[in-house]
Amino acid sequence: MPLSLPEKERVRYHLGYLSVQPAASIQFGLPRPQQTQFMVESAMNLLLEEAIPRVRDTLDTLDGIECRLRDGALDRLAAKRLGDLELRDGEPELLEDEYNRWAKRLADIFGVPLYPYAARFKRGVRTGTLQVS
Repeated sequence: MPLSLPEKERVRYHLGYLSVQPAASIQFGLPRPQQTQFMVESAMNLLLEEAIPRVRDTLDTLDGIECRLRDGALDRLAAKRLGDLELRDGEPELLEDEYNRWAKRLADIFGVPLYPYAARFKRGVRTGTLQVS
């Protein structure tokens, strides 16, 4: 059974691609990489049946990391020590690094690049300055 439409949306999301209909070739004054979007769509349609469980597992892992970033890390940002428990410094950054690792694995399964303008894959976002690689 091929990927469902919601699963394809999750693939696009975790690879950093836009969740909008195709539009003009210029976006925010930058060329929009429609070729990479086409590659993602094509790869999802050509995905081997035996690779689907791995894709679903990777999507679940990415969803889980994102949930930990949103729910858990937000609650712990203000705390340095909780009784005898000392929280690890830089937990959100470590979770972001792990998210990036798994997003790259998902990209490798499909043989496509991460969306080059996705802020989540740029360093320096936390300080408010985007760094273009």
